[in-house]
Order: sequence, then structure tokens, then C-alpha cells
Amino acid sequence: MTDNGHKKEFGWCFIGAGSITHRVMKDMPFTKNSYPAAVWSRDYKNALKFAEQYDCKAYKDADEALRNPDVKAAYIATPHPFHKEFSLKALEKGIPVLCEKPISISYTDTREMIETARKNNVYLMEGMWTRHNPCVKKALEWIADGRIGKVVSMNVSFAFSTPYNPDSRLYNAESGGGALLDVGVYTISLAQFMFGEAPSNLSITALKAKNGVDCANAITLTYGDNAIARLFNAISVAEPDDAYIYGDNGYIFLPHFWAPKSVILKRKDDKETYAPGFSGEGFQFEFDTAADDILNKKKENSLLTHEHSLSVMRIIDEAQREL
Repeated sequence: MTDNGHKKEFGWCFIGAGSITHRVMKDMPFTKNSYPAAVWSRDYKNALKFAEQYDCKAYKDADEALRNPDVKAAYIATPHPFHKEFSLKALEKGIPVLCEKPISISYTDTREMIETARKNNVYLMEGMWTRHNPCVKKALEWIADGRIGKVVSMNVSFAFSTPYNPDSRLYNAESGGGALLDVGVYTISLAQFMFGEAPSNLSITALKAKNGVDCANAITLTYGDNAIARLFNAISVAEPDDAYIYGDNGYIFLPHFWAPKSVILKRKDDKETYAPGFSGEGFQFEFDTAADDILNKKKENSLLTHEHSLSVMRIIDEAQREL
């Protein structure tokens, strides 16, 4: 495939052709070397439409799609409960995997995926694209450099309002619906990135839809004896998707934290804004990162490690037990 006259050479097999894949494809032209080579969907008609729109080959069988000779890695974009199944299909064939978040629906499934990747000596990374966003990377650099002192608290929300529909993916438990799995993974991941350790305590309260699926929840994570994260996640209530990270010498503000275009550092006597200016939503950064890692023979990403994904799923499992 060519892009602006340059032939792209890193072919991806898209497993799933739902709404997230079309958002990803809007950013694909901004990648350094990635393009869709193959696509499979549970609904073959969706795969055909995707293939026609984005100039790749559609398959009725996922195994055949993964065997496409131009495929260098698989992007798993099915509903959450199928992430493990299709990741394992690829990993057992020796095909590197970028798996949409949450990487699975449980700690046990995530561990099996990681163990399979290690057994087959093949790359696996969770598709938490937020971690590779330049503004989030800058926020973590500021924290590592001590610009706001010791991080003592964080306040973050990811909340939007969707009408109740028990047949929709968001409200269907069998499809991995609910606020915790759909958007809670973002806020929990951010907390884990910012604090860099396992929480010492977790508490959660929730609102539930008519069918029992959590449609809004508030999570409090305590880190050690003197740091706390307050997370709000909802699919039935709208709030600004902003994050504030407070240190004992200032704070960092990430507007629209899961896909920010700027980040602000504020201390008593100064203020600094970082706005790198990039096209699209920012999916290109995770695809570039994964492609670079794979081409450099890495089996794990240094910024979004296997242990990070496990730590997030531990918290999600505990929150689900509390619910």
C-alpha cells in the first residue's frame, strides 16, 4: 500500500471490523509504515465493506486472514470477551499481537495470554493507546523529573451518556459491557501509570442499569499511606473527560485525558503548556510503537509492559468482586 507516494510495508491483520477499527483507520495515514493487509469479522459483510473501503483482503475465516503473507502483526478489535480467543490464535501461530483494551475480561485470561506470548517468543501489547500519546508521555516525564514533587492525588473521569439498551454492547454483560470494563480501564490505567505501584486499598460504589450492568461507578484507590486516586466512570452520565494529577509542589492538567492534544503543568510561580500538534486522534502512535518494537525483535513494550496490563486487570477483578 502507498501513502503520499511512500510504499508502506508493515501489514496488519484486523480481527474485527467494528466502530473502533474505522476510527483507527482514520489515523492510519499518519503512521510511519503501517497499513491494513487483511480483515476478518464475525459478519463477513462487514469485512467486505471494510476491505473495499480500505483496500485490503477480506476473509471468512480468521485463521486464513492471519496466514495472509503480507501480515506482520494482528490487531485484535473484537468485543472484549473474544480478545483472548483471537489473541491466542495469533500468538500460537507466532504472529505478534496488539490487542484492544481491556486486554481481556479477567486477570486469569490476561495471564494466559502473556504466558502464551512468552512460550511462543512473540510480541504482545495491550492497545492502551493513551499511554503512547505525546501529551501523556510528557506528563509522565514531568512527574519523573520531579516537576510537581511527589504525586499525592489524582482526580479523573471518563463519562458519557448513552440511552439504556440491553441489546447494545455497552449494556450487555455477555459482550463485556458496563462502565468498569468499557471506560474504567482507561482511568485505572492512568492511575497505575501515575503512581507506578499496586494500590493498597480499593473501594467502589456503582449505579446499575435495569439488567444489573454497572452504568456508572466511582472508584477510590489508595496508594501506600498518603496518596489517593479518585476515578469516575460512566456510560449513562456525562462529565468532562479530564484528569488532574496533584503533587506536593504543583499539578498537571490533562484535558480530554484519554486522547489529549495538550497538557498543562502549573506550579505556584509558573505555568507550562505542551501542545505538540498532531493529526488525528492519536491511534498512530500505538501502531508505530508496536511496529517498531516488532521490527526490533522486542517481545514486550517498555512503556506499556505485561505487568502493567496485569496490574490493571487485578484492580478490575477486585472491583468486579466488590460490585
